[in-house]
Amino acid sequence: MPTVPPNAPRFPIQLRFSDIDSYGHVNNVTYLGYLETARVLLHLTRPEQPARAGGEPGATLRELAGTDHQTLVGRQEIEYRVPLEFRTEPVHVGVWVTRIGNSSFDLGYAVVDEDQTGTVHALGASTMVLASAATGRPVQLPERYRAALQQWAGPAVPFRNSTQTADAGQGATQ
Repeated sequence: MPTVPPNAPRFPIQLRFSDIDSYGHVNNVTYLGYLETARVLLHLTRPEQPARAGGEPGATLRELAGTDHQTLVGRQEIEYRVPLEFRTEPVHVGVWVTRIGNSSFDLGYAVVDEDQTGTVHALGASTMVLASAATGRPVQLPERYRAALQQWAGPAVPFRNSTQTADAGQGATQ
C-alpha cells in the first residue's frame, strides 16, 4: 500500500546544499520547511470540483478562506524515517487531509522519493486552524472550504507509535 493516498497532491521540492547539516543529510528542522511549502502549495491548488456557473474553475482554499480569515498552524508532528542526503533530484511531499473539525483540520504528509513505492524519508502531521484575521480567534470552516478539503481526504498518518495510528479507522471527518 502506498504511503501517499492516490488522491493526495504531491509536490516536488528541490533540495538546496544549505539544507544539509554537518552529518551530511538534510537537517531535521529543514523538513518542516518542506512540509510548509507543500501546505502552501495545497492552499493554492484548485480542487477537482465541478466548475461554478459560468465555467470558472473551483476556488482554492486560500480564496475560500477569504481576506478576513487566515489559516494558522496549531500543532505539528514529524517522524524521521530515512536520512535524506544531498542530491539533484527533488524529493516529493504528498499532503492530504486526515480530519475535518469545526474550525480546524489535520493534514498528513509524506516526504518520499518520486516513486510511491520508494523510500519514505519522513512523515508529518499538522493541525490547521481557520481564524479571524482581525481577532486571531478560531472561526467555523465554511461549507465550501470543507467540501474542498474533502477532495483530499485520506487515512491517518502511519506513524510508528502513535494514538493517531490506532484511530486510523475514523476517516477524515469527525
